[in-house]
Amino acid sequence: MPRSDGSSFAKPADRASTTRQRRRRGFALIELAIAISILMIGLVSVISASSRMHGLGHQNRERSLAQNALRSMSERIHARSQALSADPDTWAQGLVAIYGPGGTFGDTFDVKGLNLVPGARSVGTIQIITDETLDDQTIGAQIGMPRDLDGDGVASNNNVSTTARMLPVVLQLQWVGPSGVTTMTHGFYVLGY
Repeated sequence: MPRSDGSSFAKPADRASTTRQRRRRGFALIELAIAISILMIGLVSVISASSRMHGLGHQNRERSLAQNALRSMSERIHARSQALSADPDTWAQGLVAIYGPGGTFGDTFDVKGLNLVPGARSVGTIQIITDETLDDQTIGAQIGMPRDLDGDGVASNNNVSTTARMLPVVLQLQWVGPSGVTTMTHGFYVLGY
């Protein structure tokens, strides 16, 4: 039925239908906002996980490089020790002359792919122990020190570089990676016979 101003009255059923349509539009916007929020949370999670996996992959690659470098250097030292053992009286001196501070090879080495710690002179260090009184904590490796290195029955000599029959060697790598400064140590013995 038309009103005097030309408009018509809406029936109650029409008003309810219009209200429902408005509510549906409102729910659609709310649903859309929730869906976008869930999608964003999922996207951020995937990006975060991907970034973490990339970092772990880089970290594993660095650890593999470090382990291979320690293995290679220890094999090199074992081989040199074997070559020098033909003369047991000069074996220890010869080994220290090669891998000691100022030696022909020196007491440091670098590893390609590992970043140097700021202020350090190299990534890797070689320490040949000639003091049989030092303990594991002092040398920084668990190899069973102090120990009789010259075979005289007591571990009391603080310089066995001329009389040693076995020497402890400690290799240490220290580098800067994605998780900060990382240190890896490998201790072993070389024999002079």
